[in-house]
Amino acid sequence: MFGPLSGYLSALSSAYQAKGGRGPLFREAEAAELEAVQVARVIPAAKGAITAARDALVESTVTAVAAATPVDALADFGARSGPLQAAGFRTVAELRGQGLSSLMAREGIGEVTAAAAVSATQAFLDDARSAVRVMPDPDERRPGDAALLLAVARYEILLREFPARAEGVERRRQALRREVALFRDGTVPGEHFFSAAKRAAHAAHETTLRSEATGLLAEARLLNRYARDLVVDEAEVWRRYGENAAGFIALIEGAGAGSPGPAIRPVAPADQRGGLPAEIADAVEATKLDLSLLSATLRRYQLFGTQYLIHQRRALLGDDMGLGKTVQVLAAMCHLAAQGKRHCFVVAPNAVLINWEREVRKHTKLGAIVIHGFDRDDELDQWRREGGVAITTFATLGKLVDRIGPVDLVAVDEAHSVKNPEAQRSQAVARLAATAEFVTFLTGTALENRLEELQYLVLTVQPGLKESLGGLLRQARPKPIEVRLKLAPVYLRRTQKDVLKELPDLQEIDEVIPLEPADREAYAKAPMNLMQKRLAATIGAGDRQAAKYDRLRDLLGHYREEGRKVVLFSFFRQVLDDVGLIAGDHDRIDGDLSAEQRQAVIDRFTARTGFGLIVLQIEAGGVGINLQSAQVVILMEPQFKPSTERQAVARVRRMGQTRKVIAHRFIAARTIDEHLVLLIKQKAQLFEDYAQQSAVKAASAMAVDGGGLVAPAAAELQRLIEEEGNG
Repeated sequence: MFGPLSGYLSALSSAYQAKGGRGPLFREAEAAELEAVQVARVIPAAKGAITAARDALVESTVTAVAAATPVDALADFGARSGPLQAAGFRTVAELRGQGLSSLMAREGIGEVTAAAAVSATQAFLDDARSAVRVMPDPDERRPGDAALLLAVARYEILLREFPARAEGVERRRQALRREVALFRDGTVPGEHFFSAAKRAAHAAHETTLRSEATGLLAEARLLNRYARDLVVDEAEVWRRYGENAAGFIALIEGAGAGSPGPAIRPVAPADQRGGLPAEIADAVEATKLDLSLLSATLRRYQLFGTQYLIHQRRALLGDDMGLGKTVQVLAAMCHLAAQGKRHCFVVAPNAVLINWEREVRKHTKLGAIVIHGFDRDDELDQWRREGGVAITTFATLGKLVDRIGPVDLVAVDEAHSVKNPEAQRSQAVARLAATAEFVTFLTGTALENRLEELQYLVLTVQPGLKESLGGLLRQARPKPIEVRLKLAPVYLRRTQKDVLKELPDLQEIDEVIPLEPADREAYAKAPMNLMQKRLAATIGAGDRQAAKYDRLRDLLGHYREEGRKVVLFSFFRQVLDDVGLIAGDHDRIDGDLSAEQRQAVIDRFTARTGFGLIVLQIEAGGVGINLQSAQVVILMEPQFKPSTERQAVARVRRMGQTRKVIAHRFIAARTIDEHLVLLIKQKAQLFEDYAQQSAVKAASAMAVDGGGLVAPAAAELQRLIEEEGNG
């Protein structure tokens, strides 16, 4: 008798509790809610940990700098150091935290001196903060470096594994909250007095909701425990950082911690916009992208570059070597593919075919098809059917260009290779570009010898600029700032200095080497031929005892002891042969290697631990390869073009490099080498005036002296050689 009554009363009590938001269900739902909210805070907390680690690193570095800086350095910031020193202050650190009253309590310090000291100390500290290089150097580890890298590594793991499950928890949390509210609002206790069915349905519904709350609580606790207990191995993190510093940097920027400056602003800074006029830059930044098919994490300047390529449709991406032009183009391809435009075509030097294929597979979800060799016709047909990213060489393009058909995006790598309008490769590229809706030319050296080179590349990309740009460049002394404004719709360039704030220092050393008597005699006897003289300036008498080789032995011995990897470039195969015999175990890339063989050599060199040497023929290995695992570059002789030397150094000093890079250039004294150095300076000024910056970014308005700068280099040098002989 009492059993049914007890059940009846319990059901009524449950109904009244539900109406009042009380009882086991609501307690369990509240516990699940609180735990689920903590799940949503895991990723923001991991981001915050990066910012906190960065700030701590900066402050610890600033503290060390202040402690090592004598107080008289504050004179440069407006302080009177004499009274401060007389009062017992020895370092800037001792003045941190000092206020007007505490300083004025010291003998000999008045109000004016105290105010100047406080202001100067703050200015010094602010200046020191701005100079801190946040990204760690594996060779010079600071106390806070490990904490920063561990925070980034932890964030990367959570970002990869956590969001999908966290989103599932959030959906369950919202659904449970909604269902519990409906359960409460839908409960009418009076209906339960006389309806057993109502009571049973109410109990069943409550049981279901309690089960869901229990399940949600368990899942949320599991995720929170995983995040709380996540441990990363410090040694492994340092190893990964050495292999992929660019990934760490991108994650720091993505977390909003900046690198190395303040947190990322919603609008890209002017240096990341390449100095574009505001109306173009604002429109570019407003461009929406769908990067769901991209696997890589873009840095902010790369995102802006991708937006530029999409918004402008036909553009010349002239970013400095090592800034990741390839990934920006791949991001543009991914955006187009997400819109249904899935036929992209890459034309590149043979040396980088395999690298392009790797980059497509590594950074995107698009298919990559190399169209080259005997099967090129079948590969082209496959690409036309399936879409994806087709990759071919300049030579192969000439055989296929009329069969390619519609293309959504054409990308031309090392586009300075098609600057000659009379060349067949240039004509083939122009025909292909004319059929595409989107066109991107990639080159860090859009201008090497003549302004006409830049003009041809730009007009191939955007023929509509012919009237305005053509007339301008025909002027004897066009103003650089005017040229950049005209180029703004088509040309975007950022330099390493603009955007790679974390890039380690580059120490450039010109090794001016006096020739030994035997070398001098061999040089004098060399034929009056430009290339023969260049070679003789390096190899001397040909017995591998030349002065340059003696200096090379010294450097290799030094870097072997330090465990540094060395990349050596020369134009001449004979020099590479000699270096190989001098050095012993080494890797080598020259023009005889296929793309697959080149990549295998690069992989082997990268995998070496400690000292390693790779020698490269500069025309074959100076472009399109990444050698960030090295820290030293040696140029055995000056080159004809400044871009050739920049490209060579940029194989090592590029995004992802974590160590200081030292570049040695060997110059044989009183030889053709010294004439080449002067010529390179002239050409570098031409590039600086017209192609180093895009649009109105801080540049000189000086006109260019067109006479000497456009003289054919070979003829000029040949004349100098003849003068040497006559002398």
